[in-house]
Amino acid sequence: EAGGKGGFDSNVNRAVTGGESDTYAGGFLSYSREASGETRLDWTLSASLGANVFFKNGGLSNAYLTVSPGANLFPYLNWTLNVSPFVQGRVFSDSDQTALALGVKIGMKQPLGKKAYLGEYYVFTDSRANEDVYSYKENALGVFLGINWARAFFTEAGYEYSHGDSFQTLGTTSTASTGGRGRGKQQRFSSAFATEVFKEKVDRHSLGVLAGIELAPSVFSHFSYTYATMKGDLGTSTSHTGSIGLSYHF
Repeated sequence: EAGGKGGFDSNVNRAVTGGESDTYAGGFLSYSREASGETRLDWTLSASLGANVFFKNGGLSNAYLTVSPGANLFPYLNWTLNVSPFVQGRVFSDSDQTALALGVKIGMKQPLGKKAYLGEYYVFTDSRANEDVYSYKENALGVFLGINWARAFFTEAGYEYSHGDSFQTLGTTSTASTGGRGRGKQQRFSSAFATEVFKEKVDRHSLGVLAGIELAPSVFSHFSYTYATMKGDLGTSTSHTGSIGLSYHF
């Protein structure tokens, strides 16, 4: 599969007040080997190579490579269980954020009648960046509901909760005193965000929707939107993110 997409993020600096918005464009090339369904146990493999360019904050522009082998089990009728470890390398224009991530995803999916399906997943990620303030360990749990409205059109809606490390900012371009907030936390001045960034434990809640349609044989388009809140001792940051893309399957 090869494709491109454009998107936006209302709070790229994860600010607890205000927030810097940005838009981006990207392209990708991916390979996916799905389970055949002919046996109860099968193997899967996915790999993707891509890049994103941010138009306002160039330090966030990045390129990445992800590889994820997996095992797929059909434990009951058409229910599926997939366990997939993964490794991802991501290089940022802001080299402080360049990172190598290792993790595992465990997902289940159950059909609900002929058109609908329900899915659940758990993801553990351990990401090590050049600067530790951007490194994180995270545990995430999610659930989603999907409907195949027609052969060429589907929608999904989902919720995710995660707990782990993250960076946040106060939403200011100065290095003024934080007024006591963030004391004792790991922090570093970021040239990409032009402010101090703080690393702390956060709880994140997100709600998202996804829609996909086949425009022509092997040509697909998708739209996604996510609203998220992230709460830590520094405060709560919120964000709206979305993307629209076009891809060709071959």
